[in-house]
Amino acid sequence: MVFLVCLAALVALAAANNFGQNIAQNRPTGSSSVFVNGVPPLTASSNLAVDGNFNSNFFSGSCFSSDVSANDPNPFWYVDLGSRVYVSGVTITNRGDCCADRLSGLRVEVFEFNPTTSAETPELCATLSGGVALGQSIGLACSPLTTGRFLRISKPGATSPLTLCEVVVSGGKFYIVFHLKILNFQILVNVPPRPPVSVGAIVSIPKYSPTTNIAQNRPVRATSQFNFAATNLIASPGLAVDGNFNTDFVNGRSCYSSAIGDLTPTLYIDLGAYYYINSIIITNRGDCCAERLRNINVSTLLKDPFRYLEFPKQCGTITGNVAAGADATVNCNQPTVARYIKIQKTSMVDSNDLLTLCEVQVTGRFASYVELTKKPVDNDVAQALAANGVFPNKGNVAILPNANQITPGRGF
Repeated sequence: MVFLVCLAALVALAAANNFGQNIAQNRPTGSSSVFVNGVPPLTASSNLAVDGNFNSNFFSGSCFSSDVSANDPNPFWYVDLGSRVYVSGVTITNRGDCCADRLSGLRVEVFEFNPTTSAETPELCATLSGGVALGQSIGLACSPLTTGRFLRISKPGATSPLTLCEVVVSGGKFYIVFHLKILNFQILVNVPPRPPVSVGAIVSIPKYSPTTNIAQNRPVRATSQFNFAATNLIASPGLAVDGNFNTDFVNGRSCYSSAIGDLTPTLYIDLGAYYYINSIIITNRGDCCAERLRNINVSTLLKDPFRYLEFPKQCGTITGNVAAGADATVNCNQPTVARYIKIQKTSMVDSNDLLTLCEVQVTGRFASYVELTKKPVDNDVAQALAANGVFPNKGNVAILPNANQITPGRGF
């Protein structure tokens, strides 16, 4: 079936086709200054932070450092990722032979254009106040849909140099999503980035069925991500929806995991539009640690959890006893109308009891504009809104200026 496109607005979304890779390695870099040591001869160039060498001994020659703070009081380092990408997070390895406290007071920002010449306001990915041990790595997650070509790490008002032994950036390339308004229907269509489609073109519209996995390659956000520096593996959130069902965590490189120290690890999937949700299917890790898939709450949200206060509507729980490499299916009660899927580990038996998801599938059916305006469906949607504590006319939904003000347990 084809429809005449009346209105098309381009929206760039990330495709999870390279979320498990380091998209910064060996990319062009720059910095505000470079430390040069005469004895022994050593130049701590900016490219050393993305050379793929995780040796944290500064004098081994694989760490970047800015000049002393007297010469460079506002040091920065940046990497050119080559094109505009979706940036999901960054992992920084600290110096290991001394001076661990230098990895503090940092800002991680993303630019569309070169930060040395651009006057743009960057997107803030994260900040780092300190507390990273000698030679250790720390993973920082970016806000939803952070996009750009250049990633910059700066240290404003520094009293010591900016030292980075390795910087790993995870993210994804772009597909184009067309938001179409066709004969009073609003739908989302995934198409490849080329060839471009002009207004007035004829486009085939996919028909959604209850068996369609509507989560694949959708934007994902998590409270933390695990970094296995020994194998250059970043278990980033996008791996949970990349369509790869390999359950070998290390060799398959297609499983998401939270980081050690995250006491309430949570993963969110943005489906991009309203759907009637049938089920959420989670594939367990297969090489070891099957018992980690326990104490899991699976719920849905109507609103962006990083902008609105909303109680999730619970679909079900996973208490445990899921075999290695097996699937656990949570069926939602009807009607469940939602845009966001929330998967949260509610309790942990020890620090290694991580949230590990090798693949997440969501089955459901697209809720079209005409369906959502029918009276019978209106009642269902109203019930779903009420179940989530959303009463717009009574002011129960509050828009927040940033994600840090969201109360734990109410959407985040």
